[in-house]
Amino acid sequence: MLKYLVAIVMFLAFSTTTGNASEPAKASQTAEALRDHVPQRGKFPPAGSGVHFSGDLVFSDPMNRRGGLRNGNGQTNPRRHYFAMLPYGTVWYHGAPADIRDIPVGTHMHGRFLLPIAGEEKTIPPLTESQLKQNPHGKYNHALVLEDDVTFYSRQGRSWKVLGKEQGGGPAPRLKLSVEPVGPEIEGGINQPVLFDIDDGTRIWQNRKLVGKDQVKPGQEIQVNLTWGPFASLATTDIWLDEESLAAFQEIQRQRHLRLIRTRYLPGWVDEVKNFDTGGGEVTVTLFGGMDPILYEEIRKTPTNRISDAEITLRTWAYHAEYSVHGQKLDWNVTPNPLPGSSGFQMRLRVPQMLDGFRPGRVVRVKGPWIYVLLPFDEWIMDANDFKRSETLKLP
Repeated sequence: MLKYLVAIVMFLAFSTTTGNASEPAKASQTAEALRDHVPQRGKFPPAGSGVHFSGDLVFSDPMNRRGGLRNGNGQTNPRRHYFAMLPYGTVWYHGAPADIRDIPVGTHMHGRFLLPIAGEEKTIPPLTESQLKQNPHGKYNHALVLEDDVTFYSRQGRSWKVLGKEQGGGPAPRLKLSVEPVGPEIEGGINQPVLFDIDDGTRIWQNRKLVGKDQVKPGQEIQVNLTWGPFASLATTDIWLDEESLAAFQEIQRQRHLRLIRTRYLPGWVDEVKNFDTGGGEVTVTLFGGMDPILYEEIRKTPTNRISDAEITLRTWAYHAEYSVHGQKLDWNVTPNPLPGSSGFQMRLRVPQMLDGFRPGRVVRVKGPWIYVLLPFDEWIMDANDFKRSETLKLP
């Protein structure tokens, strides 16, 4: 099995015990409460909240961290699942932290989705009754985690054993890769032998190089990324034959992530504010989780940080450097085993000026020892009209 480890939010499965006749009822109530947990600003959700949903990414709004997944082909119960990332929601690609902008359209993704955060019920246009019948999970439209197949399976100890290749039939015959799962059964995953489409468009990686289909042989344990295939099939976009090749993809994505966050700053939200009579005050912030560990360490080691207010989409107002204030770090506290969405790192800063966004439950972004870079103008929120346009998902 590929021993490929991913540092990601791990969902805890709810388990029941036998003995008391009321236990199944309690378990059912607890499971329902977790599924229907309503997120609140300033509070992270309990482990196991929400539902699992998977599908191909068919639409995205990278600036506001939103998109849509398609589950189902043709007229066989097709479902379009529109979503917004929770402010602390994380995206993973090739086993490393990512952003919506990094995910190619068509990539098959797995997600953990919660009900809308309180006050954000209109971010995703509400579904009609007929749409909810077709997709009962459609109301769970705020994503806690979104990840591609290789991240989803490998972080849970799953790989695929190659059984062989066979030629498919039907009106559009395609070469099939026959595989069986190796590792634990996974909620929302494929837990039985399956056929994946493989063709000359599939990128096959070995020793960090592209190789031909003839290098995929029975007995190998592989990792794959998937996409839509005709007639309800799943097609392979990438196949990794060894750990070295997959690790190379992970490192490339990790570096892309570091570049993004070092220019946009680490997000978090305000836990507490203390105003001084003479101006300024103290701001206590918990940083969101899912970022590369080196970023938290860089923030921790920096005695003075800039802090800017942001919106629930993580977009900042105007030039975030000019519209931010210096903060002197007073405390750095660590909470072990933090809730999903939290890094467990909390910092208290003394600031000379209180911005309007420095309020409990509001989102901020904190700068480490990184060079200031002027962001592309379409990432800012410049005025009330920009903010209004960013409040709801514009459906394609």
